[in-house]
Amino acid sequence: MTSSVALCTYNGQTYISEQLDSILNQTRPVSEIVICDDGSTDGTLELLSNYAERYPEIIKVFRNPDNLGYVGNFEKAMSLCSGDIVFLCDQDDRWYGNKTEAITDIFINNKNTNIICHNIKLFGNSLEGSDEMVYWHMESFDPDNFSKPEDLFKRLLYEGNVFPGMSMAIRNGFLKNHLPLKKVNSVIIHDYELLLLAADQNSLWIERSILGEYRIHPKQSIGYKAFSEFNPSEVKNLSREDLFKVFQRYSFVKKIISGLNLNTKFDAEYIQYCHQKYEDYLKKLPLLDRLVNQIKMKYYFHIFDYLK
Repeated sequence: MTSSVALCTYNGQTYISEQLDSILNQTRPVSEIVICDDGSTDGTLELLSNYAERYPEIIKVFRNPDNLGYVGNFEKAMSLCSGDIVFLCDQDDRWYGNKTEAITDIFINNKNTNIICHNIKLFGNSLEGSDEMVYWHMESFDPDNFSKPEDLFKRLLYEGNVFPGMSMAIRNGFLKNHLPLKKVNSVIIHDYELLLLAADQNSLWIERSILGEYRIHPKQSIGYKAFSEFNPSEVKNLSREDLFKVFQRYSFVKKIISGLNLNTKFDAEYIQYCHQKYEDYLKKLPLLDRLVNQIKMKYYFHIFDYLK
């Protein structure tokens, strides 16, 4: 199977060389690296030009005449990929040397798999001296807790994405069938949209191996503050504010199900999910507080109106 890398850059001169080197040193070489630059004003383009001169058969650099933004740039890069497999790639991370080999073997042996997501480790100056941090630990995600495919789908839709794009590889036939992206919501960026579609079709493979490292730094697009301040020893109970967010998410869930033409049964099941969270919240309160909160939730806060 041939493989493409969809790599997006924007003012990434600090880390881009390290990322490219990790891709070029794979035990199973990639067929092409498609790089779309979204208007860098630092030395990124010069670095990319140097790499393209050294690897003309592999590296293809495209400079956007207008800034497309994070999602638009990835959509363009993905559309230009010709390999059987498309690896999504950010400009500031690192791949382990066996990543393409491990992922390609899974695709070869599992014809019905359209997307593979692997585990990743966090690294960066802000994390130095701390214990090893694994992305899934931060998200309280354990693949063993999702024995049924639809349970994994509900985890992604009801609670949010746990698989960063840099940990994803996509079968190109599936990818092209879903381009252009629907972009039904600003929260549903390119990787999240494709993940939901694959999970809904039971064609999402979760690879437990750590095959790359996700860099934490102040200039990254998503996640720096949450990751750099994360304390794995903290156990957070469901607060009233958290409960409100669960109920308020219902309108979001309905829109995503409709906009992506997902299985409509998950609309009704989300309502059940909200009621279960409500019961879980009340159970942890002393009896008197529980009774008071039941009255307040229903008649003062009108929390169940969010489910209409």
